[in-house]
Amino acid sequence: MIIMYCPNCRTLFNESPRCPVCGSKKVRAPLPEDACFLIETAPIPGAMLKDILEQNKIPVLSTSTIGAGMAMRAGSMFERIRYYVRYDDLDEASKIVHEFSHPAVVSEEVDTNE
Repeated sequence: MIIMYCPNCRTLFNESPRCPVCGSKKVRAPLPEDACFLIETAPIPGAMLKDILEQNKIPVLSTSTIGAGMAMRAGSMFERIRYYVRYDDLDEASKIVHEFSHPAVVSEEVDTNE
């Protein structure tokens, strides 16, 4: 399977002459430094995730889906943030996103003899 990259919308997809997201024909193989879509989320969990990625030395680019002016008028409940990482960091970043989204449950034994 050949992975393709769309520089227009920063999406990775299986080999195709057109981007399945935006329809652009200007697709190519990804380069290590290409910014690739990672996740879209609400601002608060996104900010926490961005901080975790940066602590792991993964540079992150973020963009709002509605723009700053609209977010100020409508409030952050309608805002979504898209996060992008370099192609060469995408696998590690995806693992971190999975761990962030699905934290392991740690059970504590309760001592009932006290």
